[in-house]
Amino acid sequence: MKFVCVLAVFIVCAAAVTIHQVKNTRQCKAEGGICKQTCAVDDEDTGPCCRNSYRCCQPCNDTLQYAQCKAKNGEIKPVCDVNEQDTGIGPFCNPNRCCEPPTCIVDCNCRSSTSNCHWPTEYQDNAGNCSGSDKCCMPCCLTCGGTFKGPEGSFTSPNYPSNYCNDQICSYTIIVEEGSKVMFNFTFVKLENKFFDSLTDTVQVYDGEISTDTLLATLDDGPFEGLEFNSTSNKMIIVFKSDFLDVFPGFSAIYKTLQ
Repeated sequence: MKFVCVLAVFIVCAAAVTIHQVKNTRQCKAEGGICKQTCAVDDEDTGPCCRNSYRCCQPCNDTLQYAQCKAKNGEIKPVCDVNEQDTGIGPFCNPNRCCEPPTCIVDCNCRSSTSNCHWPTEYQDNAGNCSGSDKCCMPCCLTCGGTFKGPEGSFTSPNYPSNYCNDQICSYTIIVEEGSKVMFNFTFVKLENKFFDSLTDTVQVYDGEISTDTLLATLDDGPFEGLEFNSTSNKMIIVFKSDFLDVFPGFSAIYKTLQ
């Protein structure tokens, strides 16, 4: 008799769980969603359903933001690639970013090993040869720098890890969430050694968004690795300058938000 009662209770409980699961599934479907183990990148996760390991996934309604992103030739992805600019368009259903491609896309011109790249309008790609003993000469980027608005990101000097070009001024502005701060780190720096005050390549770090704000550092020469700087606000600007003399790989850097 006791066994029958226990069995009856178990069946009632199981039925209640089943009804609860079906109810959640119906609610999800009524809202235009589907119960899945994992929501896709273009789905909005609206919470658990069916069972604890399943989620109610609804199609994202990012039509306006998506159109604005595509108008800038941007792509929606969780994290922007190196030198892609986070345009700040959004918010999207998921924690995606609108990533605008780099402003300069270079082509490789094969040259024989006995010929030189045209200075200062071309640089030699350090990645290797075009074919056989030919070397790769690429045109210099006419534009550089950008604004980065993601919670974290990375960027480099033009053409890195190949040599940057002569006579360039590049400004990289970092803007994170209001009330937060910026942690900035040079993962690598190699610039021209200082010849005269007016004849050298430099990268400068400012605590703010304009070059009249507090100067945290002016770097030349190298190589350096792992140099870190913290801002006192949610903005920081990095200014890279090259002169008409020697060229080097430049720098690579990362940043993230500090709460």
